[in-house]
Amino acid sequence: MRDEGTVLLTHGWCRSSYSALRGLAHQGVKVVVADTAWIGMCQTSRLAHARGRYRSPYGDPDGFVTDIVELCQRHEVGLIIPGHEEGELLVQAREAGRLPSDVALPMTDSATLALVNDKDRMSRLARGLGVAVALIVEYGVPAEAGSATDPERWYVARARRSNSSKGVRFARGGDALVRALERMVTDFRLDPDRLPIVQERVSGDGWGVSCLYWHGRRVASFTHRRLQEKVLTGGTSTLRVSAVNPALEVDAHRLLEALGWHGLAMVEFKHDAESGRHHFIEVNPRLWGSIGLSLSSGVNFPWLLYLAETRGAEVARAALGPVRVGMVERWLVGDVIRRLDLLRRGQLAGALRLRDGARAHAFDDFKLDDPLVLFGEAFYYLAKGLRTRSMNPLEAGMVR
Repeated sequence: MRDEGTVLLTHGWCRSSYSALRGLAHQGVKVVVADTAWIGMCQTSRLAHARGRYRSPYGDPDGFVTDIVELCQRHEVGLIIPGHEEGELLVQAREAGRLPSDVALPMTDSATLALVNDKDRMSRLARGLGVAVALIVEYGVPAEAGSATDPERWYVARARRSNSSKGVRFARGGDALVRALERMVTDFRLDPDRLPIVQERVSGDGWGVSCLYWHGRRVASFTHRRLQEKVLTGGTSTLRVSAVNPALEVDAHRLLEALGWHGLAMVEFKHDAESGRHHFIEVNPRLWGSIGLSLSSGVNFPWLLYLAETRGAEVARAALGPVRVGMVERWLVGDVIRRLDLLRRGQLAGALRLRDGARAHAFDDFKLDDPLVLFGEAFYYLAKGLRTRSMNPLEAGMVR
């Protein structure tokens, strides 16, 4: 346990970090938000104690760590909560002795993170533990994947390291799959030794089991089902509901316990309601985009993480109240992007439909007590969209 102190929250522009800011600030915790840019959700929030910038963890990882250390010293930070994939870089810096010794980083070790962040290795581990995984196509070069697959069936190829819907391609088997893999290798400049994992495409709704583990023991768990996603091919949800699914929860806990997990994680599945079958997809070893729903449903993961680090895991467990099942939360800006994607695909009726899902009880990015965050988020997307001509821009190093 450590003395309570200021929290440094990275990747401050987005919803997951804003939810963490909100969950901590409402408990009286001082939070310094930081990012590569000055504009975003946390940066425009009245809840932020202070704001800072750092160099890109993808483009200048050494400079990024140097900037984080300087921010910690300037603001007397006692705890870092990474908002995105930069957490792995910070864990490596911690193990190399580059972070101040009095600054906590409640995440597992770099070897475990590298395993979890490799979709191929993690899928094979899950399969070995008896967790259902979609059929993995064994191949050494793209041509072998073509000969090993059925041209009439659909497959999904995923880069070993990616986030959201980046680095994901769908194709029929045979020659179509070969072409898709070859384009992925070219587009993302993939290492020949790290070719995408190819699996049969499975049907069903997206589900997530979100957890806080402390040195291998579970502190809290929360389950949700995706109702809508930002793009038709999948990825980030724009509408979701808190739910219960014992079979998925058992498998999620089995995986995290086998890993001896420490910190936050969200385990993703596909679940087919008709057959009752589910398949493991991946583990997100960090704050996740839908974490706002857990706060709305009574599970304040950022606060529980803070309590576990500063006062102990048992105090965090005792602070966990009842979970509200059936809570629906929408991501407003994401819903606009979803409708634009439908328009691009020529689905005018779907894009203009006003009632297109369950009525939301809460919103990720519209808060009456903190109204500027919606404008900060919208401006970020607008600026990035104009610069990159994409609503889901790819930065060098994100897919590998």
